[in-house]
Amino acid sequence: MISSLVKRRSEVTEMIRVQEKADLSRAEQHLKHLEQEITDLQRRVGHLEQLSHTPDHIHFLQVTLTV
Repeated sequence: MISSLVKRRSEVTEMIRVQEKADLSRAEQHLKHLEQEITDLQRRVGHLEQLSHTPDHIHFLQVTLTV
């Protein structure tokens, strides 16, 4: 009886480790995706900031509509 409980505990512990590893991997992938999205948005903000200082308002509108 005790040996079967110990075996089952080991199995459950291993299942938990596998699940934690999978969850951690998904979280890391999600974090990388969010970091890339932040980088892209920061680049876009910088580009729009530069364009906002242009005296050519038509060019500004044309570019911002495509961004």
